[in-house]
Formats: sequence, structure tokens, C-alpha cells
Amino acid sequence: MKIVFDTGVLISFSQTCLLPVFSHIRDDIGEFVITTGVKFECIDRVRNNMRFKLSSLRINDQLNEFIFTVYKSDKELDNKTKEILNLTNSIFLINGTPLHIVDFGEAESMALLSISKSNCLAVDERTTRLLIEDPNALLDILKRKHPNKRIELIKERHDKFKEMVGNPTVIRSVDLLAFAYEKNLLKGIITNKEYLKSALYSLKFNGCAVSFEEIEDYLNALK
Repeated sequence: MKIVFDTGVLISFSQTCLLPVFSHIRDDIGEFVITTGVKFECIDRVRNNMRFKLSSLRINDQLNEFIFTVYKSDKELDNKTKEILNLTNSIFLINGTPLHIVDFGEAESMALLSISKSNCLAVDERTTRLLIEDPNALLDILKRKHPNKRIELIKERHDKFKEMVGNPTVIRSVDLLAFAYEKNLLKGIITNKEYLKSALYSLKFNGCAVSFEEIEDYLNALK
């Protein structure tokens, strides 16, 4: 399996000191890939900001140890990224005006899905996940967020977006961690369910869009 990672998942794992998990699970799961845009967002852009420097150094170590592969930008990827950016940010209208919902790193990651053999996207951000999996649920969320405005979903644009990215499996940091624990890939890192519970909640509080109920369902399903 080849997994394309968005910025948020890397930051979530870095902020919770869980980045070493990747070296334990990669050989059993497959290839881990990021785009140059994601690298820029989580390493290059913040390497001189002392608030985020530690996180950027931790993630950069993963690249130096060849845990992640950086897909070099090319004309095909750049063109796909621009197309997805323009398309996703015009799928929803707010009072007739296109609503910006996807940033460059997310768009570039989805563009890589469309041109590579990957069928799995790791993203912690709820908007991107629902845009792929359930646009009507995202529409409901946007209507609640903007109760006094007219929100529209342009189905033809979303259909075109889906033609580009297909139907990838979308996973979050909590999904990846729970899967690895269930497959017994975390020996020496997360040794029991109490550690796992703490790690899952830590990921939630560091940016992963997951509900308390989902975390408890994960734990209850484990033997």
C-alpha cells in the first residue's frame, strides 16, 4: 500500500512525540509519501520559528531516515494541483460566492493521488475528508457554521473532483495508530490499551478530527 500524507497527520504525530511509530509500521504497511508542498508546510516554512522548530526537526529526521519519500514536483503534478485548488474552492457557494475550503498542501496531496498508484490519503482535517467521502455532510456542517447565509453545493463540480481523485481510502492519524496497535506493530512503543487510549486522545487534542465516541468505539472493539 502507498499512503500519501497531508501536513496535519505529520504534525499531529510530531506534537504528540509519536513519530517513531512510522519506522515501526512502514515495512508492514507500505510506502509513505509526501509532496514538496507538504514538506514546505511542516518543515521549511517553520524551521526558523521557535514555536514550531522542534516539530520541524522531528519531521525532518523522518525524511533523513528515509521513512518518508518526497515526491518531487513536476509539471503534471503542478497542473493537477492548480486544477484541484480551483475546483474544490468552487464546489460550495456562500451567498453565490465561491467558498475557500482547501489549501495548497491538501490540494497537492490529492493531486498526487490522481496521478500515482496510491489509493490511500492520510489527512486529519475534517473538511478534506468529508469532501471526498460525504459532501452532503460537509454541506450540513457549513450551513450550521453560517446559519444566516445561503450555502450551495454544486454537484457537477464535485462530480468532476471525484473523477480526478477517485475513491481513495481516507485515514486519520487515530485510524493509523489504532490499526497498527491491533496488528501488533507497536511493540515497545504502545504496550497496552491504556497507553493507546492516551495516545488517541492526545492526537485528538493536537488536531485530529475524531469524536470522543469514535475513540471509545476503537477501544471497545479491541480484544
